[in-house]
Amino acid sequence: MREEAAKDVLRRLKTVEGHVRGIARMVEEGDATYAEVVQQTNAVFSALRRINTVLLKDFVQERAERDGASEELAQDLIKAIDRVVR
Repeated sequence: MREEAAKDVLRRLKTVEGHVRGIARMVEEGDATYAEVVQQTNAVFSALRRINTVLLKDFVQERAERDGASEELAQDLIKAIDRVVR
């Protein structure tokens, strides 16, 4: 994994970690509705999907560079990833 992607993934994971702790507090305190907890867990799922997208894009870029693929091919694949994950 390239250094820039690793930093981005770690930052995002720490954010998710904090978010999950916040959800746990909501549940422990017992003042949150089911809808509020579900909304927050969905936000965590979305954040994890975004992390996977960062990883997949970095994988494509890294492999393209390593295997000598053109930058155009790498960018086309990254654009396709963006279209699929929307």
